Amino acid sequence: MTDKKTKKDRTKSWTRYGKVDMTESLRFLMDTVTAYKTEREWVRWLQSDLERKGSKEVRETPSLKPGDTVHMNWKGRALLAAKIGRKGLSSGVTVIASHIDSPRVDVKSRPLYEEGNLALLDCHYYGGLKKYQWTNVPLALHGEIHRGNGTSEHIVIGEDAFEPILMIPDLEPHVDRDMAKRKASETVVGEDLDAIVGHRPIEDDEMENPIKESILSLLKDRFSMEEQDFLSADLALVPAGPARFAGLDKSMVSAYGLDDRICTSMSYKAFCDMETPDKTAVFVAVDREEIGSESIGGIQGTFLDLFLLELLRSAENRSDILSLRRLYSESCAISADVTSGMNPLYKKNYVRDQQALIGNGVGMVKFTGSGGKYDGNEARGEFVASVVACLDRAEIPWQTGSFGTVDKAGGGTIAKYLARTGMDTLDMGPTLLSMHAPMEIASVADVETLYRSYIALWSDLEHASRPST
Repeated sequence: MTDKKTKKDRTKSWTRYGKVDMTESLRFLMDTVTAYKTEREWVRWLQSDLERKGSKEVRETPSLKPGDTVHMNWKGRALLAAKIGRKGLSSGVTVIASHIDSPRVDVKSRPLYEEGNLALLDCHYYGGLKKYQWTNVPLALHGEIHRGNGTSEHIVIGEDAFEPILMIPDLEPHVDRDMAKRKASETVVGEDLDAIVGHRPIEDDEMENPIKESILSLLKDRFSMEEQDFLSADLALVPAGPARFAGLDKSMVSAYGLDDRICTSMSYKAFCDMETPDKTAVFVAVDREEIGSESIGGIQGTFLDLFLLELLRSAENRSDILSLRRLYSESCAISADVTSGMNPLYKKNYVRDQQALIGNGVGMVKFTGSGGKYDGNEARGEFVASVVACLDRAEIPWQTGSFGTVDKAGGGTIAKYLARTGMDTLDMGPTLLSMHAPMEIASVADVETLYRSYIALWSDLEHASRPST
């Protein structure tokens, strides 16, 4: 494939896969993004599915041979897995890494209050989002309650059609006549992203806050939860409901969290479906990308080092820092993340043919960051060429990805942190519309393209770690 945008290849994914049965990949995507909407839910499911398929915990594996699969659950926030290749670890590993967190509205540590005949949850938004998009939409409560005795309880309220939803109320236009004077970023302020959770008072005339007490009573009855348990709970509000087909022709899929769970879903399916590769394949799913990859589950942490050291110990009986650094130097990584698609309603935000088009194949983003490429990653040209060659051999459609005009747009991924290890790293993923909105949009054909691209990269990427002379 080439990257020329002729009329013939404007929808290259449809040209390549339009007559192929894409049901399996699409159903896998829609099922997983519907069922798992937080990073903890993804990690729990990934671990259980890997174990069901025979994967072992890497820290409990004394030896490894080609074809073996091992994994590591990193404190419930990230998961790593490896399928040992025929060449072992001597030629490095190929990492495909995505993030499993998405913009949402988190519940604060002391959230419940009563005002105006309503009980509300005080919230704090997570990640880069347009706050006004999150009002007046059905929301579900997902999360965990963690208790001092070491037990946890998983909570999901609002996904079933018979369960109540939560909602963040906006101000109606009748009493908001000065709305036109405000900037879009000021339409809804962060402290106003509080969700209504109740209205029925408890039957006790002596209570100062009878509606709040009614909600506390409900939580205690259903989850054995006290008010102080909010402090140690991890609770978030996410859009309620399943992934849906979009377009009269069902040519697109719309769902919450396609950034970046479309990449997690398809790379995991590819990891499970592929045969034993020549080079060891490493699947990585991490947390906290949307806030700079900070905190315990972010890729800036040391768990990738730990996982690879465990692989070296089990496969080659060595676990020293020099062996780890040499392994990194021989390895390469794909930062599996989405790229922004050209929205035809806002053409002025893009530059000529620099922007990826929905349905035109996977987007390769050679450099990220903003302005003068600050706070981003830039892949070596040699590595980009090897990725292009791999996709071309498999006849997989690809295109150039981008994040809009210089000085007015930009973005970052986990790529720069992967590159710090010494691995050649390139951002690559599908094109989305309405990124970071409660519901995002992707092409059905791009889903199939993405799945096949990950299998090709793990199976056939010829990476030269040293430049030619």
